[in-house]
Amino acid sequence: MNPWTCRVLGGTALLLAAGLGTARAQTTYPSIKISGRLQEQFYAFDNDPFAAAVGPTSNVFTRRARIEAKGQIAENVSFFIQPSFEGGRNLSGVSTTCTSTPVPAGGGTPTITCKTTGRSGFRLRDAWIDVRFGPAKSKSSLYLRAGQEKRPFGRYELTSSTNLPSIERGAGNGLPGKASNNLFEEAGFLSHDVGASLRLEHQLDDARLATLKVGVYNGQGESLNDGNDAKSVGVRGTVGVYRKLDLGGSVFSRDKIQGADSSFRNTGWGFDASWGKLGDAGLYLVGDYMQGKDGSPGKLRIRGLSLVGAYNIRMKSPTAWLYAIEPAIRYDFADPDTDAPDNRVTTLTAVLGLYLSSKAQLRLAYERQSFQLSTLESVTGIRSALTVNF
Repeated sequence: MNPWTCRVLGGTALLLAAGLGTARAQTTYPSIKISGRLQEQFYAFDNDPFAAAVGPTSNVFTRRARIEAKGQIAENVSFFIQPSFEGGRNLSGVSTTCTSTPVPAGGGTPTITCKTTGRSGFRLRDAWIDVRFGPAKSKSSLYLRAGQEKRPFGRYELTSSTNLPSIERGAGNGLPGKASNNLFEEAGFLSHDVGASLRLEHQLDDARLATLKVGVYNGQGESLNDGNDAKSVGVRGTVGVYRKLDLGGSVFSRDKIQGADSSFRNTGWGFDASWGKLGDAGLYLVGDYMQGKDGSPGKLRIRGLSLVGAYNIRMKSPTAWLYAIEPAIRYDFADPDTDAPDNRVTTLTAVLGLYLSSKAQLRLAYERQSFQLSTLESVTGIRSALTVNF
């Protein structure tokens, strides 16, 4: 074989090898990943005076049981779906009662109205499609999202429930008083809604990100169609000011049908900060201050403050059955009507978290809920949770 032929064959082999390597490196669409979380919880509180509202003094239940499917349909199109099987059922189970109006005098079909009571334990939480405008490696990217997601309000609410150092964001089952998270969720500022949003992200450096998000939603809540022509609007901005310090602020205007009034609207705002990341070794801090008007006809002024701190201590031995120890504390202050005296609720939670692995945690908490109204006694007790994610 002459030298020229050898060079041609050698070059062809190199091109084929490079082509095969490129083909292997390319992503095949759709690309889908399945994950999930399971969280079992137990509580025992001296809440007998509030039994009619909170139920038994102790309970074991499934707090979250979720399967997540996320992936990409194309380089710039991604999706996320998260059904949930949490909460259990009431003793009576789920029942549906239907009533009908009489047949109209001129003939026709009667109107049938059905109402379902009880809890099925099945919910659709997140379900959205993202479209990114611009190349993947650009420092600035614009995203369009359509579907069901959390409203852009409150840092701890927007933090994934996969691994919460305080076990709960709100008061949690068994406690009679409302925490700040509960107040602002009931007012329509927190939790899930159906709509669309635009999100602009700018990479400041390898560790810091600035985001601005504007969302328009039905305002009715999880998996519900709109009931009028108005829409709820939320704006949230965050910025990484230091490698571990992140600041944020939110404004939300929520529309709701209140009686015969379809133009009812209440507003809320808040600012927040965090230090570190959940599950990382060392200190983690997160705080939320929120203020606004509730969803009642009187539009009562509400206010809330939530502070959570945790310190993750990693075990040095790689063969130890315990991966990390994480003591944590939460302070929560909730005021459902700033113009009324003696109605504030304070919740204090002290937690010892044991990481059995990076994806499995056992937590035991002492909780105390105190009321400004002197005639109400404080409620104390324990809450524990065994959680895994995969």
